[in-house]
Amino acid sequence: MIAIVDCLAVGDVGTRMATLDVVGVGPRAIAGILERFNVPYELKLCHELLERVGLLSDYEALLISAMSSDLRSVLKLIRKYRRIRKDGLIIVGGPIFVNDEELIRGGADVVVRNEGELTLSELISQGLLEGRRDFLDCVKGITYRKGDEIIRNSARGFLSRHVLNRFKHSVNVVKCYKNFWALRIYVEVVRGCSNFFRPKPGLVNCIECHRCSSGPLSQRTECPVGIPPGCGYCGVPALFGPARSRDPYLVLSEIEGLVKLGVRRVVLSAPDFLDYGRDLLVEPEPLTNPREPPPNLDYIRKLLDLIIGLDEVRRGEVVISIENIKPNLVNEEVAELLGEYLSGTAVHIGLETGDEEHHVAVGRPSHVNEVLNAIKLLRKYGLRPYVYLIHGLPGQNERTIKNTLAVIDRLAKLGVEKITLYRFTPLKGTAFEKYPKPPPAIEDKLSKALYEKVREFNIRVKESMVGKVMEVIGVSRKGGYVVTYPIKHGPVVLVRGSSRLIGKLIKVKITEVLSDRELKGEVISYRTLMRI
Repeated sequence: MIAIVDCLAVGDVGTRMATLDVVGVGPRAIAGILERFNVPYELKLCHELLERVGLLSDYEALLISAMSSDLRSVLKLIRKYRRIRKDGLIIVGGPIFVNDEELIRGGADVVVRNEGELTLSELISQGLLEGRRDFLDCVKGITYRKGDEIIRNSARGFLSRHVLNRFKHSVNVVKCYKNFWALRIYVEVVRGCSNFFRPKPGLVNCIECHRCSSGPLSQRTECPVGIPPGCGYCGVPALFGPARSRDPYLVLSEIEGLVKLGVRRVVLSAPDFLDYGRDLLVEPEPLTNPREPPPNLDYIRKLLDLIIGLDEVRRGEVVISIENIKPNLVNEEVAELLGEYLSGTAVHIGLETGDEEHHVAVGRPSHVNEVLNAIKLLRKYGLRPYVYLIHGLPGQNERTIKNTLAVIDRLAKLGVEKITLYRFTPLKGTAFEKYPKPPPAIEDKLSKALYEKVREFNIRVKESMVGKVMEVIGVSRKGGYVVTYPIKHGPVVLVRGSSRLIGKLIKVKITEVLSDRELKGEVISYRTLMRI
């Protein structure tokens, strides 16, 4: 038996400490390929195998999906597996591939670099799962161990939109996730990102040739001095290429399958949802301009029309939301369209820093005033903006923090519902990879001021929710309470009740703020959503 191991976002501790209600795209993509080749598999979470090591003996191969921040946990898992199955096969993929040499030295057999669909398909069709390895030197896009050597084969080019659309992501594998019906299931609609701008001089060795911001689209992929594309802290464009859209009917089919299984929360996953269909407007050139052309509203409407046409969505039993959008692509027409289909749902916007000079210098395609305008428009049409900030970014100083704190006050007046503050992490393959990792926010004077302001902001927003009514899904028991997730996303809500509330769509009135992440509520009414 083969195990797909979901190690996404487990960090150093081997289990998720946040975003517990998310099922990412990667493991479902792997499962789709295995199903295509009729290869039986099971899906396991990283912590399950780390905590119950004996389970590892059941599997002759591990296919691990992870991010670079999960490296320590993945290496720990590999070590444990090697003690039990010395000859077992270990294939690792996902954004963690930037650490390919460390993974091979740590005991992995093959690391799939960049996009994995064609590469994994070739490995399976050539017999890797049956023990053949004599063909590995011919497979593009992998790093592997050959005796005591680490071999890195030539790269495989980014897949075209048409090739991407040949691959279906598994639907049935979601049943392997506990309480899958209450989780946010991410369905990929866009692969890659259109932001091929680079950070500015002072933060990187930019020679100001402006090739990445004004040159022909096909030439923006390469920088004459080797600066990776995109925001300096993000690896998406460098690792997964320009934005490419999945076919709307393919997306619809996937969502239909998920809904039939009982999934109730679907997130249309994309580094920028507003890139959806923009690539069609510039073909055969790659979409490497994050500002032009404007969003392809006809294509977006086509996708949303198809999805909203599903009976369960129309009746409100299934909620559709989007992940991220670039603020510079939001205008009145865009906000109105999103509000027409997605009113009441959350949408994430990257601000990262509220200092205009700093905002542009780190490689953002937007300006601070565009972020504020996007928030205003999205709120006007009924969406709930969430904002990302990052502390410890290269270039952070007293001025940037002062200006960011001032912008947070404006975010409050504009109705932002949540601010998520991340710590900058230098990722391999990004423009900022050589910068040191900053200390935790509470250990740095400047970052601490930002941390406290954000926490105060989030508590204040939660306090404004007291007395309001929302719909939540009962998920599990915690002491005398039932843990619930808002069906349209939001903080966890604890309600008094028995296990009969699990699987129910519950209308609750918020009564108390427990923390900046948890609320307490009382049950008004409930109805069956999922039979457990």
